[in-house]
Amino acid sequence: MAFNRSGFESTTAGLAMARTIGRDGLRAPTLKVVAEEANMAVSTLHKWFAGRENMLPHASAGFAGIYWEGIARRVNLRGWAGYLPSTRDEMFFLRAWLGFEELARTNDDVGEAVRYVWHNVKFWLSRSIGRELTDYESGGLVILLRGLWDGLCSADPIEPDLAQQLWAAAYSALHDDLDSAQAA
Repeated sequence: MAFNRSGFESTTAGLAMARTIGRDGLRAPTLKVVAEEANMAVSTLHKWFAGRENMLPHASAGFAGIYWEGIARRVNLRGWAGYLPSTRDEMFFLRAWLGFEELARTNDDVGEAVRYVWHNVKFWLSRSIGRELTDYESGGLVILLRGLWDGLCSADPIEPDLAQQLWAAAYSALHDDLDSAQAA
C-alpha cells in the first residue's frame, strides 16, 4: 500500500495523532479524538480517509515524514549529535514517534510508515560517517539509536549527556574505521 506522506490530509491528521499520543499515551486514537485535536469535524476526517482504519496508516506516514524532516534538520545543523533530541519539543516528538512505533507492532500498514523512516535513518547514518555501512554496522547503529531513544523516554530515563557520550563513541568507532581504511 503506497501512502501520500506529504498530503495536507495526512500531515494534518499525523500531527493531531502525534499530539494525542504524546499527551495521552499509546492508544489508537479514534477519528473523534484526532478531529478534536486537529480542530475539525469528524465528518471531514471521515471524508478524507473513509474511516479510522484508513486514517491510521496515512496519518502515521504523514507524521513519519514530519519526524524525519526534523531529524534531517537537526543532523544538518548539529551533525551526528542531531540524531538525539536535546529540547523539550524534540522529546515530545520522540515520545510520539515511539508511540507510532508501538502501533506498528499491531498494524502492518502503520509498520510500513515506520519502516520508511528507518530506511531514511540508515541512509543518513551512512552519509554521516562518510561511507557505505555494512549491514552489521547499520543494524548495530539502528539498535543503539532505538535503545537510546527508548532510554531517553523511559520511566527511569538515562541522562542526556550519557546518551550523547554513547552515541559519540559509536561515531568515533566507525569514523576511526574509516580513517584506518583510508590510511591502508
